[in-house]
Amino acid sequence: MIDQREQQELRELLDRQRVVALVDHYVHTLDEPVTFDEEWARSLFTEDVRLEHEVADLHGVQEVAAAHQLVRAHWDRTLHLSTNHLIEFGPEHAHLTARLLAVHVHPGEHPRDPLIAANVIDADAVQTGAGWRFQRFGLRNIWKTGHPAVVSGEDDQ
Repeated sequence: MIDQREQQELRELLDRQRVVALVDHYVHTLDEPVTFDEEWARSLFTEDVRLEHEVADLHGVQEVAAAHQLVRAHWDRTLHLSTNHLIEFGPEHAHLTARLLAVHVHPGEHPRDPLIAANVIDADAVQTGAGWRFQRFGLRNIWKTGHPAVVSGEDDQ
């Protein structure tokens, strides 16, 4: 017979796996041919999500979806890997820290060196009727190398 302590440990283990699966889902979709629409955003984030990035702070699924569409359009291919997921549970949320390595390949026949970035994810997730969703997602760059995206109208050198 499982006692209450063991039941709580099992619930936390399941929730931990679900939060890691949420991160994995996000990272996986960054490299796939996804539309990055609001439906995509709602599969990962709460309606009132706050996404914190070095270039912008975004609020709500509409801004998050639009920003992902814009950014992804500048790259031919990407590869994102997340690891070292540490999760702490509070009464009504989970706090996640993880490492994210991202490789961004420029388009074209002779592309410039790819942009490679090492980041730390710092995020809060909450359990919703649809499962765990990020309510806040922060990405802090530790280092990067290579060339940033060429935005239309910029010099391609």
